[in-house]
Amino acid sequence: MAWLVAFASVGVLLILLFLRERRHIPLSFQKYFPNFKPTLSTHRGYGKHGPIAENTVSAFLASEKLGFRAHELDVRRTRDREIALLHGPRLEMTTNGSGRMENSTLEEIRRLNAAHYLGAEAPQKPVPLPTLAEVLNTVSKKSTINIEIKRDRWDLTPGVEDFTVRVVTLENAERRVCFSGFHFLTLFNLRRYRTKIPIGLLIEPGVFARFKLLLYRFLLLPDNIHLHYSTATPRLVAHLKKRGYGVAFWTVDDFEIAQKLFALGADVVITNRMDMLKKLQ
Repeated sequence: MAWLVAFASVGVLLILLFLRERRHIPLSFQKYFPNFKPTLSTHRGYGKHGPIAENTVSAFLASEKLGFRAHELDVRRTRDREIALLHGPRLEMTTNGSGRMENSTLEEIRRLNAAHYLGAEAPQKPVPLPTLAEVLNTVSKKSTINIEIKRDRWDLTPGVEDFTVRVVTLENAERRVCFSGFHFLTLFNLRRYRTKIPIGLLIEPGVFARFKLLLYRFLLLPDNIHLHYSTATPRLVAHLKKRGYGVAFWTVDDFEIAQKLFALGADVVITNRMDMLKKLQ
């Protein structure tokens, strides 16, 4: 008898989640950004493999000179609760520092060279890791910015989402940005803060991708879905678009794949290839 009650309870819960998701009206890219059109976005400013250090002010300025008006970037919090740009998870992956940004102060971060990983191609003068506020004040006001909030797999410490929303609000940049994240807690916190900025669900490729997409959609009610391009199928994209979600794909460095994704209905395609913008025009 107990198992029957448990089974019935689960069934009722699933029905309630289904109805809740059906009532959810996603605030998609198209609904949120004025005069939005499907767009090609930079990946970390000038591409992950580009000659300019990723997630730096110089990278965003260089891509804007090429005509890009959409960018993806990564943010983390410092020990003293500042929000700065870094993919990570560790500083030594791109800088001459070590450890996690979360264990360093902003003053310590400022002394690092963000272009260290470029080796012989790095500029002679060190390139600083910028704060989110600095990037928001540097990038064109006509550009849209996808702020990916980085939280490591088992990182349950509070603060990064709250501090990121606060920076965006203080810089009066709400209408120029959207958020995205892989971590359940990131989306949960953003939804809990009732921010009016669109929230994007990032899904890693793999055998559990479709299950996670379904589960997180019902639990977290995102506005946009950010998929790896290998996950794209005409049926999936059509279903998401029909439900009102914005759809973004990462990270596409092949021109023909980018074309196909836009033809399927992609709103945003993120790329490392700075030459792709001219090919798509």
